[in-house]
Amino acid sequence: MNKIRAFTLIELMIVVVIVAIFAAIAFPSYQQYMERQDLAIARQEALRIAAELERFKAKNFSYKGFDASYLYSYTGADADGNPTTASYYDAATGQLLLPIGSTASTAKYTLTLANNGTGYKPLTFAKDSDGNETAASASVNGLSWVMSLQRAKDSSGEPKQPRNYDLLLNSAGVRCMTKVKDVVTSYTGCGGYSEGW
Repeated sequence: MNKIRAFTLIELMIVVVIVAIFAAIAFPSYQQYMERQDLAIARQEALRIAAELERFKAKNFSYKGFDASYLYSYTGADADGNPTTASYYDAATGQLLLPIGSTASTAKYTLTLANNGTGYKPLTFAKDSDGNETAASASVNGLSWVMSLQRAKDSSGEPKQPRNYDLLLNSAGVRCMTKVKDVVTSYTGCGGYSEGW
C-alpha cells in the first residue's frame, strides 16, 4: 500500500499560530516606520518652503506676497478637458496637504503658512473684485512668518496618528514638535511637552 503524506490539523494550527505571532510583532513596527516616514516628509516640505521664503525676502525685502503655488504646481484639466495649471498649495489659505497630492481624507498632515503677527493671515496678496488689496491682506506686514504642521484628524477630531508629532517653525528660528494635539494652532509654540527638531 502507498502511504499518503499530508499535514495534520495540529501541524497546520501550529503554523497558523507562528504566522500570527510574526504578524503581531511586524505590524506595529511597520506602522511606526510609516509614521516616521510621514514626519520626515512633513519636515522636508517645511524646510523647503522656509528656504524659499528666505530667497523671496532677499529679493523683495519682505515675506509679504510669497506664494508657494509654483513649488507644487501640476497640470490638470478643466471641465472641457483642456490642460490647465493647478497647484496643491492653496494660496488663499496658505495650506498644503501632505503628502503632496493627497486629499482631505488621505492627508497625514496639514501645513499652514502665515504671517507671524496679528491674526496669522496668509502672506499672499488678496485682492477684491475691483483688483484692490483687501483690508485683511493690507494688515499683513510680512516681516516674519510662522508655519504649523498639524496631524490630520479623524471624524471624532482625534489625530489619525496619535503617536506622531505636530510641528511648528518660524522665521525667528523656533523649531519644535509635540504629541499634544491642537497646540501648534496657536502659532506661539509647542507647549510644555515639546522637543526641538
